[in-house]
Amino acid sequence: MKSAITGYHQDAELDWVAELACGHFQHVRHNPPFAHRPWVTTPAGRESRLGVELECKKCNLGAPADQRGVPRAVVEGNRQRTLELMQAIARGDANVIAETCAEDGKLHVMGHTLISGVYSKAQIRQFTDSILNAFPEGLHYTIHATTAEADRVAVEATGAGQHVSGKSYVNHYHCLFTWRDGKLLELKEYMDTEVVTEVLCGDVRPI
Repeated sequence: MKSAITGYHQDAELDWVAELACGHFQHVRHNPPFAHRPWVTTPAGRESRLGVELECKKCNLGAPADQRGVPRAVVEGNRQRTLELMQAIARGDANVIAETCAEDGKLHVMGHTLISGVYSKAQIRQFTDSILNAFPEGLHYTIHATTAEADRVAVEATGAGQHVSGKSYVNHYHCLFTWRDGKLLELKEYMDTEVVTEVLCGDVRPI
C-alpha cells in the first residue's frame, strides 16, 4: 500500500524520517552506496517530495500509527529560531520573516478585531510592512518564558512601542510557533484584543 509524504523529522541519530499520510514513519536516508537520496539533504529537496507516495510496509501489516520523537538538538534549534524570528518581527524585517516561513506557512491573529484572521506567506510580508508603518521605531518584546516540545515552541512575552498615532502600545502575548524542517509552518498569536482595538485599530471594531 502506498501513502503520501506529509512532512519530515529527524530521529535521535539525526537521520531523516518521512511522515506519511497513513500515520506511519519511514526512514529516507541518503547513505551511499546503499541508498541514494541526495534530495533529503536539503530543505528544498525535502519540500519538493511532499505529496510523493512511498510504499508503506507497515500499512500492509496493519501496524498502528507511529508516534514521533524529536531530538533535543532539533527542539532547541526551534526555540532559537523562534527567538530570532520574534526579533525580526519586532524590527519589521520582512525579508527575514519571509525567508523563515514555509511556502504553506500561516499566521493566525486571534480574536475579533480589524487585524484578526489567517494570513498566508505572501500576506505575512504585507502584515509585517503594516507593523513597521504603525511603529516607525519598531516594537520591543520582553520574553518572560519559552516552552519547547517536539516541533512547537510557546512564548509568553510583552510587546511595547510608540504607535504612529502617538499612543503608547503595551500588550501581553502568548504565541505558539510550529516548525517543520527549520521553517515556520504556523504561528498562532494571542493577545489582549482590547488594546489592539484601542491603539492599532483606532477604536474601530469589525461590523
